[in-house]
Amino acid sequence: MSNIVNTIGVVSGVFTIITFFKDGIFGGPPDPAGATVRIKAGVPELLNEGDSLGGSIDKIYAFGTDNKYLGQSDGCDIGTGGLCTRTVDQTSPGKHSRYISVSNNADATCISWISVLQHDGLNNGAWSGDIGYGCGQAWYNSIERAGEKSDGSAYIPKCTWLDADYTNGIANAALKFDVFAYSNLVGDTINSNAACASTIFDSTTGPIPGIPGGRIANRPLWMTEQLIISNFTSQTADQLCNSAKSWGPDFIGPDGKFCDMSSKTLAPLCAMEDIDGCVEMDEGEGTLKKRMNVARRSTSAVHKSYKKIDKWGQ
Repeated sequence: MSNIVNTIGVVSGVFTIITFFKDGIFGGPPDPAGATVRIKAGVPELLNEGDSLGGSIDKIYAFGTDNKYLGQSDGCDIGTGGLCTRTVDQTSPGKHSRYISVSNNADATCISWISVLQHDGLNNGAWSGDIGYGCGQAWYNSIERAGEKSDGSAYIPKCTWLDADYTNGIANAALKFDVFAYSNLVGDTINSNAACASTIFDSTTGPIPGIPGGRIANRPLWMTEQLIISNFTSQTADQLCNSAKSWGPDFIGPDGKFCDMSSKTLAPLCAMEDIDGCVEMDEGEGTLKKRMNVARRSTSAVHKSYKKIDKWGQ
C-alpha cells in the first residue's frame, strides 16, 4: 500500500492538487473490519500554557457510495498536534466508505487533516483543513508539514475548527466529506469548482444525512423570479455560490459578481470585468444580459428575467 495520496489544498488563495506523503498518514495496514480514519489536530507556532488546537472528537460515521449508513466509531480526546485514529465498525465490511462524517464535542478541535484508509487499501483519501479555510469556516494557522506542492515545496495546511457549543465564532460541530472527491476524483473536483461542494458542515453533532455535492433542491417560483442585490461587504456572491448548503434567489454581491443559484455558477459584472460571459443588469426592464462574442462581434442576450429586485444595504 502506498502512503501517497492526492487531495486538495489552498495555495496563494486558489484550490489546487496537493500530494500528501507524510509517513504514517494512514496509520498502518488496512483493517478488514472497515475504514480507518485518522484525525490530525493543528500545531500552533508557539505552544503557551493553555494554548491548544486539540479537543475532543465525539463520533465518526461512514456511508457507502449510495450514502447508506455503514457504521460508526467512538471518538477520542486529541491533543495539540495529536492524532485520533479509529476504525469504523461497518455492518458491511466489504464496502468502501464514500462519505465520512466527523462530529466534535463541546471542546473545540482545530482539524489539520483527516485521512481515510479503506478496508482493502484502495480509494484512500484525505481531507485538509485548507478546505474549511477556503470555504469560509473558522480556521487557524498551523506549522506542521503534511505533504508537498506541485513545485516540490512544503505544504502546510491550515486547520478548521469544530465545536459543539459554538463558542468563539465557531458555527459548526460536524463535517461530512466525499472521500473520492479528495482522492481518485480530485482532478474532476478541481476542474468543476467543487472543492467546497464536496464537504458539508453542520451545527448538530449527529451523523449528517445529506450528500456533499448533491443537487440542490428545486427552488420555488418566488425564488426564480427574484434577484437580490447586496451592498453588505460581508455578503459576497462568491461565498454564496461556493457553499453546498446555500439556497435562495439569484444574487449580486458587493464583490462585483453574479451568482446563478439554479446552477451555482458565478459570472462577473461587465462593469467590473469586461470579458466574454460577463453580465449586465437592466433594472428598468428587470433583465440580466450576458455578453458573448459571436462571429468576432460582441453582443448581449437576455440571460435572466425577474419580477422583483430587492436591494440590501442601499
